[in-house]
Amino acid sequence: MKIVVIMPTYNEKVNIEKMIPVLEDEVFPKITNHHMHILVADDQSPDGTANVVRQYMQKYQNLHLLEGNKQGLGAAYARAMKYAMDELEAYAVIEIDADFQHDPHDIPRFLKAMDEGSDYVIGSRYIPGGAIPKEWGIHRKVISRVGGWFAQVVLWHWDIHDLTSGYKLSKSEFLKKIDLDHLYSDYYAYKIHILHDMLLLHAKVKEVPITFYERKEGSSKITQKDLFDSFWVVMKLRLRDSKRFIKFALVGGSGFLLQMFTVWFCFKILNVEQFIAAMIGGEMAIVFNFFANNVWTFSDTKSVKEQGNLFLRLLKFNLASLVSIGVQGVVVYCAVELIGEHILLLGRLVPTSLVILVPTIICIVIPLNYFIYNKFIWKTHLMKKNSAKQTPTT
Repeated sequence: MKIVVIMPTYNEKVNIEKMIPVLEDEVFPKITNHHMHILVADDQSPDGTANVVRQYMQKYQNLHLLEGNKQGLGAAYARAMKYAMDELEAYAVIEIDADFQHDPHDIPRFLKAMDEGSDYVIGSRYIPGGAIPKEWGIHRKVISRVGGWFAQVVLWHWDIHDLTSGYKLSKSEFLKKIDLDHLYSDYYAYKIHILHDMLLLHAKVKEVPITFYERKEGSSKITQKDLFDSFWVVMKLRLRDSKRFIKFALVGGSGFLLQMFTVWFCFKILNVEQFIAAMIGGEMAIVFNFFANNVWTFSDTKSVKEQGNLFLRLLKFNLASLVSIGVQGVVVYCAVELIGEHILLLGRLVPTSLVILVPTIICIVIPLNYFIYNKFIWKTHLMKKNSAKQTPTT
């Protein structure tokens, strides 16, 4: 398999002079089951980095140079990834810094993990065997850990220990499905975006421990702007992935208000039993939710909606939602039997059904309905499969 090691550079003449021979003469000879290549993505370095690469290209036939304008680390990596996949036909690409903060001798371990079935290999500083520079002060250590924890919490990737690592291997079959032209960051936070989308594509991930070293030449390029950039990328990814759920929640909230009014009206005005009133209110909310979700939340699933007429789909929706109606009815009935028809709340007697419905809907009904809607009614999982099948590859 052809593996392309990508190194973005800007004013890295001293480091690249050392890194290329290490890769070519020390690391690659130990790899016998893959064809190793190097792609240096230089952003018009004024120190002559590109000239050094050109000189080495006369000696090493597997060394390539890709020049471009300086737009940021993420932009350089994206440009190089596309070139490696489209022009060099890479089976996988490895991201590595040219400044020796990543030990090039770890590459065989990355390839071993890939050969054993992994699609995405992360060099992790925060698993047993991994380490960060001893030279780092407490401020840098706190920023690194807190930033990683923030991404874990917001993006809900608890099984990944190092979300901000820049030392990674990615199989092209997955990387080609990511829109590299529209990453949310052209800088350091690009890595969070790609990692998140890799996980959404269900790539098999393996973390291997690495020691992250302090730069021996030059100074760190990470700035306060990069920290804020990472924060916004994480939030944008969460918002992007939650857009449908946000719409669903707004529709559900409106349906909830309608349900509460219906339960109150049936119980207080029509003198209907509370558990029956709860079921009537649930039905009213479901009908409202169907039409609101049909024209707004799941409006992008037209190809699915056109398979049947509206009445039959409403009937199917209702039948699928009977479980949640039954849950509400049973919970309210049991609560009324155990507690009574009213609960003293903040000095006022409130119908038990109104009080018990709130936690029931939030904790049980909403998650259950969202699953039913996506899986059986609007079938968004089919959209994702079809989209993946139609993704062009080269």
